[in-house]
Amino acid sequence: MLKKGAIIVLDGIDGSGKTTISKLLLDYLKEHGREVFYLSEPNESSDTGKLIESMLRKRDSNKVKTNKWVELFTKNRKESEKTIKESLNNGKIVILDRYYYSTLAYQLEPKKWQAYSEQFIKPDIVFILDVDEKIGIARVKYKYEKTKEKMAYFEKEKILKEVRRKFLAIPQFLKDNIKIIDSSREIKDVWFDIKREVNEIVFGN
Repeated sequence: MLKKGAIIVLDGIDGSGKTTISKLLLDYLKEHGREVFYLSEPNESSDTGKLIESMLRKRDSNKVKTNKWVELFTKNRKESEKTIKESLNNGKIVILDRYYYSTLAYQLEPKKWQAYSEQFIKPDIVFILDVDEKIGIARVKYKYEKTKEKMAYFEKEKILKEVRRKFLAIPQFLKDNIKIIDSSREIKDVWFDIKREVNEIVFGN
């Protein structure tokens, strides 16, 4: 009998721990016999994703209009939709490291959230990893010191403060199954809370 697929989203400001938790989740599900499809936005397997990533690193990224960012991220997200649907139909667990919630928080005003979100596949559960923007920036800087990459346009404390506020407001506007997780704690504590919720969704216990 084919197992039921599900979409699990991890979202939040830069430096909130999304990618770290995504990898823990990926390994955990595979160890427990589930096939997994993992996707991180922007999806750089497409030309749109590559363009977004290059634009984020440019010095003049602040000159890009908001509606252009929305257009590009929406197009990139739509390009992945077929693969996501196929994965679900094949009983896979889809892990999304960012989803349309990022566009809501980074680019759109709350009055547009509901209409914008309706064009995408609804996830089974969403974890918004919440961390103070100062902690987020410190984590991002530490990562880039190791990788020698340039910080992206949105990775600024002032921007992340506003984005964090909007992430925390999303559950008031959407009926999606959203859990706010305090990710300022140690990873093992964050993972404990997420694993408990995932077990209910995926394994029914």
